[in-house]
Amino acid sequence: MLIAVHNDQLVLAGNAKSDMAYYCPGCGQGVILRRGKHKITHYAHKKGNDCGFSEGETLEHLKGKKQIYQWAQKHHWNPQLEVYFPTIAQRPDILLEINGHTVAVEFQCSPLSLEKLLARNEGYRQLRIPVWWILGSPYLRNLRNKKIVQFTQIFRKQFVLLFWDVKRAQLVINQKYWRCSYSRLKYDKKTILMEQIEMLEKKQYHFPSKEIRELSLTTLRLTGHALSECPLVCHDLIASWPAMSIPIIIWRIGVILEIEKFPLFYSWGDKEWKNLLMKVNKSDWLFPGCLPPETIRNIIINQYTNELIAFKVIYREDNHLILIHRPQWFNDAQLKLQLVKRRS
Repeated sequence: MLIAVHNDQLVLAGNAKSDMAYYCPGCGQGVILRRGKHKITHYAHKKGNDCGFSEGETLEHLKGKKQIYQWAQKHHWNPQLEVYFPTIAQRPDILLEINGHTVAVEFQCSPLSLEKLLARNEGYRQLRIPVWWILGSPYLRNLRNKKIVQFTQIFRKQFVLLFWDVKRAQLVINQKYWRCSYSRLKYDKKTILMEQIEMLEKKQYHFPSKEIRELSLTTLRLTGHALSECPLVCHDLIASWPAMSIPIIIWRIGVILEIEKFPLFYSWGDKEWKNLLMKVNKSDWLFPGCLPPETIRNIIINQYTNELIAFKVIYREDNHLILIHRPQWFNDAQLKLQLVKRRS
């Protein structure tokens, strides 16, 4: 904690005097001033205090919070540290004023569940205060889809994750999470396709999860084919932002299997079509913590819908989508590679 109260005045820890009494602005109880050669000067609650302000702050959190405050000062955003909002019992790390609008900043270095993130964002929503969630270094390591989606925000109309680099004292806007299934590449369609085919074969025959095993059996029953022989339109060869706990290609195969159940020239309204695609692998869709739930999902659904139209599987007429062609399954997965080679 960098701010405490003395004589009804807020005092920054760096300006505090050792012989003065200071109190937590949240619970009103006394706090201890801590200094050290290798520590950021800060206040701490006494042992055993269960105040919401008393959650332990790491050195990175204290240092980063101070750096963000100084960074905001340079932008003339009138930053304020640890302002307490009693109506929602929350205090952002920093409060900014940008072009006449109040913005909260949370510098998150410790684990935070989706439920707690949603609760905090709901508090700020009640006050009509937008919030920037800026992540610390622990979130740079092994960040899985669940956490990427949880902290996804929009910056300049793009999905991003925000990080604060304490070593360089700078904001990092990260968009590197666009990806294709089973590949680190984004532009080499032939190589991406090859990697996806190889991984589908491994997943089906060598390391089958319960989900893959069930999908394989359904695929074999409905089409007589292996997963790696799926139609070309199943392959996500254009990178997308994470939205599911499973690779997008698995969902795409599931969509094709779902529409196999309908007769040719069957027609769906836009809402009915969207519900159909949402129903496939329903439990695998991830829930964002900082955006409306449909924001990322709609982009994934619209992208696949447009590809199915381009491949002439479905046809759009006004507000309806019509099934006009069943996509081709391959007898040999390698034929897909040759097909992509000819198109490139």
